Amino acid sequence: MLCPIKVIDVELSAPIESITGLDKYLGLQGLVRLHGTPIGYINVPVTGGQVDASIISKEILEKHHTAIINRLLQNGLLSSESPKDLRIEDLFNVKPPEPTGIMPFVTVAVCTRNRTTDLALCLDALCGLDYPHLEILVVDNAPSTNDTALLVKNHYPSVRYICEPRPGLSWARNRAVLEAEGEIIAFTDDDVIVDAGWVKALASVFAESPEVMAVTGLVVPYELETQAQVLFEMYGGFGKGFQRKSWSLPGEKDKRAATLFGCAGQFGTGANMALHRRLFDQIGLFDPALDVGTVTNGGGDIEMFFRVLKEGYELVYEPRALVRHRHRREISKLYTQITNNGVGLYAFWVRSAKGYPEERWAFIRLGLWWLRWWHLRRLFNSYLIPTQFPRDLITAELKGFFSGMNRYQKACRIANQMMLPDEKLKFTNPVLKQAEIELKENVAIRTVEINQPLKPIVDIKGYLEVQVFVHFNSCLIGSINFLNKNDHISQYELADAITRHFSVSILKVGRNINNESAWNHALHAIKNHYLIKKQPGSSIPGLSPEVKVSIVVATYDRPEDLSQCLR
Repeated sequence: MLCPIKVIDVELSAPIESITGLDKYLGLQGLVRLHGTPIGYINVPVTGGQVDASIISKEILEKHHTAIINRLLQNGLLSSESPKDLRIEDLFNVKPPEPTGIMPFVTVAVCTRNRTTDLALCLDALCGLDYPHLEILVVDNAPSTNDTALLVKNHYPSVRYICEPRPGLSWARNRAVLEAEGEIIAFTDDDVIVDAGWVKALASVFAESPEVMAVTGLVVPYELETQAQVLFEMYGGFGKGFQRKSWSLPGEKDKRAATLFGCAGQFGTGANMALHRRLFDQIGLFDPALDVGTVTNGGGDIEMFFRVLKEGYELVYEPRALVRHRHRREISKLYTQITNNGVGLYAFWVRSAKGYPEERWAFIRLGLWWLRWWHLRRLFNSYLIPTQFPRDLITAELKGFFSGMNRYQKACRIANQMMLPDEKLKFTNPVLKQAEIELKENVAIRTVEINQPLKPIVDIKGYLEVQVFVHFNSCLIGSINFLNKNDHISQYELADAITRHFSVSILKVGRNINNESAWNHALHAIKNHYLIKKQPGSSIPGLSPEVKVSIVVATYDRPEDLSQCLR
């Protein structure tokens, strides 16, 4: 039986405090943030019903010191004031810059069905969003009662309510696209609690890179109170990391999109995605034969991600766009979810192989590889190490994988029966015209001086690659090569690449010290700023290093398990 884990945020720009009242929890999981930007997780055990601030700060610095230093430097590079000297000591209070320029009008769409309790929590958070150009749209999908309509009417007068009578999440999402007034349409689910800066983070990506057509964001657990919720996080959860990533189809003709992007779950989830409105005019709407409410039970979001990339557009994962997902609390519902994940993945592959005949063999190879690497390998390991993960969850997904082979065809027949005559081209686009990929030549050479505010590099149209030479106080630090995806490189992309490649070089410029000394100086600075020493007389008991500890393992005729335990 897995014990609950307390989930908290730890904001580094505020004092780190001890956490008490944790008697029922086994451990604490903290989402570390710096001026609101997610850095990573810490996981610490609970002792005596509490966790001391000194333990929290020590764990943060041990696990995330590199990410903290890079983020501080990045905030300095992006500051509107010219940074004369990027000293770590001077950057603790430098906040990430607010988006500049014209921000797009955004429609937030929540698709729901008969879950008013969840929806109320979701709408409470949406009404607190920090974004001025916004509309909120609730799409009630084939409701059996009018409870959702009454909830919105009586408690959320600023929210627009739409009823979509045809059952299926893709029908609801497509209705949202048709009804939305926004230039950008951001989708979330009714079991999600959005962060106040969620829409601003999504919209800023579209504003700085107009060619981007899709953006996904970070999904973290809202709570880990039950065994099912803890197991889901152990299974992988929804999180995709804390670094911004972007994907687009390369120009090589021998590269199949299925090989590169067939496992489209790597890009994010429908609970946190935003799409440009004009995208749907180019590649069609969500496939109504996929996702929850159909016999495929999923795959609609990842099929859209794949189609975006296959058609030659760019998709960006932005972890600053943060939402909290309320995982299923019951084991039975978790098993159903995992089974449906297998069904939805295979249905997405069948749909994509049907829509893109040139990708069929690549999808077949991908399916065989996925069966061996993901399903059979883990199933085999579950017999070698029985305590590693519940075998029933592995077999549930494997069962869904095989049962999904014929689900898409059945779902298509049902969707076609519900479709109006003039909707067929709009909603189902089985064979799509792939966008032409412009082949570019040569390498553009550009220079940036980082003691001046960073500016986007825009004069690079027609070049395949851009080599950027980075100077600091007229000293050459090095160069970075960028693939020219959108004929410009944004300030954020520049700052991110510079800090990842040259953080140590920036720290030592003008100080006459070597790399190790520069890095140690930065570590010392953040420890002085963030590390909290355990106070004498703290209520949390401690032991001196001289105290001997005995570890007792109770066992009986289980040498394999015991061997793993002792290792």
